[in-house]
Amino acid sequence: MTVSNSMEFAGKNVLILGLARQGLALAQFLVGAGANVTISDNAPAERLRTELEKLGDLPVALALGGHPSTLLDGADLLCLSGGVPPQIEIVQAAVARGIPLSNDSLLTFQLARDRGLGPVIAITGSSGKTTTTTLVGQMLQRSGRRVHVGATSARR
Repeated sequence: MTVSNSMEFAGKNVLILGLARQGLALAQFLVGAGANVTISDNAPAERLRTELEKLGDLPVALALGGHPSTLLDGADLLCLSGGVPPQIEIVQAAVARGIPLSNDSLLTFQLARDRGLGPVIAITGSSGKTTTTTLVGQMLQRSGRRVHVGATSARR
């Protein structure tokens, strides 16, 4: 996967594939950073009612029911949500065009690096993440390190 090297999003055209939790979070972050965001999802609008409600009046363009390759025209960055396989046609077309690829995790790591926030520890899995994250944060804090603990919830 190609990674975007720049954390400057103002005025950039960013295409997000996938309108689930990660896509919504990416859209909110990128719009807040000044990007022009388009979100594409294979599902039609009627299957995405909950996600569209959460999107609210966020100023994004939507392409639902498929990923037409014309979405890549003018794109500066393509972000993939977790459930989007990088082998699909539009992603491969983006790679062929030299459009950088990224996702929420990579952008988080880059932002931490660019802002000099130090190392990042990511904890994944199906259960126990909150407990593990809390314990790791407390251990690092007690060792004298400056610690910021963040989390996302599957219950959004």
